[in-house]
Amino acid sequence: MQEYLNLFIDEDYPKFIDKYLNTKTLERLKHITQFCGCDYTQLYSPLFLYTRFDHSLVVAHMTWHFTHNKKETIAALLHDIGTPCFAHTIDYVFGDYLNQESSEKNIIDIIKKDEELYDYLKDDKITLEDLNCLDNYNILENKSPKLCTDRLDGVLHTCYIWLHTHSLDAIKNVYDNIIVLKNEDGKLEIGFNDVEIAENFVDMVFNYAKELQGNTDKFVMKYVSEIVKNACNNKLIILEDLYNKKEDDLCSIFSKNFKSWNYFNNATSIKNSENKPLNNFYISFETKKRNTIPLVKCNNKIIRINEISNYAKEIYEKLNKFKDYKYAYVEEIEDIV
Repeated sequence: MQEYLNLFIDEDYPKFIDKYLNTKTLERLKHITQFCGCDYTQLYSPLFLYTRFDHSLVVAHMTWHFTHNKKETIAALLHDIGTPCFAHTIDYVFGDYLNQESSEKNIIDIIKKDEELYDYLKDDKITLEDLNCLDNYNILENKSPKLCTDRLDGVLHTCYIWLHTHSLDAIKNVYDNIIVLKNEDGKLEIGFNDVEIAENFVDMVFNYAKELQGNTDKFVMKYVSEIVKNACNNKLIILEDLYNKKEDDLCSIFSKNFKSWNYFNNATSIKNSENKPLNNFYISFETKKRNTIPLVKCNNKIIRINEISNYAKEIYEKLNKFKDYKYAYVEEIEDIV
């Protein structure tokens, strides 16, 4: 983790963020994995544990690097504090496969319950209103397919930690080329200073977006969401536990009460089919399509990479056409029992 984090820490270190790191609100994020339950099965093999805390810290350092704005950097550090255990998997509990925006609690409500955090914000002259709408911070948050630091880390850590498609050197090469530009809406947005390196990033985007639309990721998230629903229905947990307990505590409950959890833990392969499985828990649905089309500066013009690069255009067309098999299942898992 430290090697990855070090890529994004400036020599001009933002010391003001350090006091926030041990607050109960940030501490909670250390027990929420970034990959939405995928750490609890051998269907994936992440290089190391990467938590919502780690992601928040990386995004804060990225945001500082591009803005040197204290308010936006602290907003970046706090942007995920409303995330439940298993993150976007819990959106599936609410049937929100396409938007994945149903489960996250309001940042302001979280801050109000953490007196220490609230006091630190007042010391830094940051009001609740400053954090009420993160869309005001264009470097941190931006509508897809625009690039922002939150989405940037999503692409980079997925390719390095989760899918092992790109090395630290490849990530550094991409990151070091990113600059702040002005987009077609006249607003600031991070983008690239070199077409070839922007194309390298497009390769990363393809791996990232394709995986998150693929059956393996969908199966993991759907399976965990069903376990959560069954645990709630059997009064083993309540939904509020997702915002108060550690993921490990919940996994322990699942392990003791659901035989299929052991099969899920040890699963190493997923079966894909165009035919509906007769005797297995299976998935078959559309999910959120993630994409990023960055800006690039070329010949003193600022333009989207797919408008200037045939290579990038082909990659995005390939991504748009991607469709996994209709059904997917793990052979050993017949039901959520």
